[in-house]
Amino acid sequence: MKKIAAVGVGVLFLTACQTVPYQGTARNVQLKPKKQGVISIPLNFRDEDRTKAEGMIARNCKPYLGEILQEGEVAVGKTTSSSGKETNRDDTRGTVGSLFGIPITTGEAGGKNTNSTSTTTDVKEWHISYKCNPSKKG
Repeated sequence: MKKIAAVGVGVLFLTACQTVPYQGTARNVQLKPKKQGVISIPLNFRDEDRTKAEGMIARNCKPYLGEILQEGEVAVGKTTSSSGKETNRDDTRGTVGSLFGIPITTGEAGGKNTNSTSTTTDVKEWHISYKCNPSKKG
């Protein structure tokens, strides 16, 4: 009975460790059915992303072949990241004497110093522009 339980736990463990293979990411940015389109894939694309895009082109152009016109990096937006730092400033004031009974001080009052920076960068994708070629059957 213990052996059966151990085998069952082992099978469950192996099944749980399996991963789903990467399916690829691609989306239509522009589409004219059976005529042309633009497909977006991640900037640092993998073979699966490219394969998915080519499948989308083939489905749109069927029964003809799709012809890639242009592809490349395209800025599709901006992102801004900010960071800040706040430091305490020590009170360095001190009395150095008096003039007519009024204390004379030197130094800086305590407080906080604040520094902040922000950086804006382009958000980019890889775009593939294509057209369906009716003179070439797929």
